[in-house]
Amino acid sequence: MRASHRRLIIRYTISSLMACALLCLFMAGQAKAQGGYSIPGSPGDASGAAYGLGVSENKLGSVLFFNYYTSDSLSSQVNTRINITNANPLQDVSLHLFFVDSVTCNIADAFTCLTRQQTYSFEISDFDPNVTGYLIVVAVDSSGRPAGFNYLAGDELVVTPTAHRFGLAAMAAARRDGSFSSPINSDGLTSTMFFNGDQYDFLPYTMMLDSFPSQVSGPGDPLADTRLYLYTPLPDLTSSATSFSGSIFFLLFDDQERSFSGSIPLNCYLTSDKQRITSVRTAPNVNTIVPSGRTGWAKFYASGKRNIVGNPQGCVVGLNNVPLMGATATKTGFYTGGHNLRYLTNFNAPGYSITIPAIAPYCGPSVDYPTRGSSICQLGN
Repeated sequence: MRASHRRLIIRYTISSLMACALLCLFMAGQAKAQGGYSIPGSPGDASGAAYGLGVSENKLGSVLFFNYYTSDSLSSQVNTRINITNANPLQDVSLHLFFVDSVTCNIADAFTCLTRQQTYSFEISDFDPNVTGYLIVVAVDSSGRPAGFNYLAGDELVVTPTAHRFGLAAMAAARRDGSFSSPINSDGLTSTMFFNGDQYDFLPYTMMLDSFPSQVSGPGDPLADTRLYLYTPLPDLTSSATSFSGSIFFLLFDDQERSFSGSIPLNCYLTSDKQRITSVRTAPNVNTIVPSGRTGWAKFYASGKRNIVGNPQGCVVGLNNVPLMGATATKTGFYTGGHNLRYLTNFNAPGYSITIPAIAPYCGPSVDYPTRGSSICQLGN
């Protein structure tokens, strides 16, 4: 009996130790999944970006960002084709479209409505001719308030004035709090979306150009032209009085692991004369860092002062840094293509907001949900 009792104690001890070990492994996994790590030289939330708390081109969402569009009435070759799809098999939806001019920050808006499972395509030359910029598409309810409708997808085909040809998927921001609409703000005219990981996905902070070829031609190496289409989203889509004056800080790397810092000014959008990667001001210059036959890569983020809406009651949050979004395109020899830029970190401190006019769509019907607000006021940086 004693031996049997002793064996029971040993078995119980071993079982307890195994349970403790499994619990520790689970807790460690949870801690890892919930964040805590960072990438040196890359401000923002790296763990949240890695674990899917930010916008993505590989999912459906309630807000779509088309990072670049252009058209030219004098050239039948320069244009952009936009495609938007409602993947919901049961529900129609109204969409508020905001076309932002990259030079002036002026905004043109329009509505379109998609029935269940409908796809819709148009050319920028028919909506916003002779303008280069970016497009934000927001799912709204029958009162024009931003609504949770994670069934939207989109993409675009672009031919630029520099003869770059590429396709981009729309970056989708999912509504994270369920089937709710955003409330009307205290001004009675607007409604605000909060990209804070609570109401909507986070926006990107530190971006990454994972590879670019030398921009210098050489024996057997064609001349390459790599472009960056970068912007920080306007926080107020009700007016054009929210222009921005800041800069983008770069860390450029050659293929021998050496890094070089540089910067470039940023206003409403990275201007066309600054879009080539060689426009980044470094010492030595980019063509010396990445000579003929070599490759490089870069990471970068934006800084500058901006005020945003902090809650529906009118709180204002002042920012010293801003989110950054965009795409890249390269042509070299017979090759031409582009893609949305990857991002290393989320803009999570405190998050970001975009305010839109609450205008009832002329088409419909759309969704009707109860309202639920959010706030970033207590987290201002």
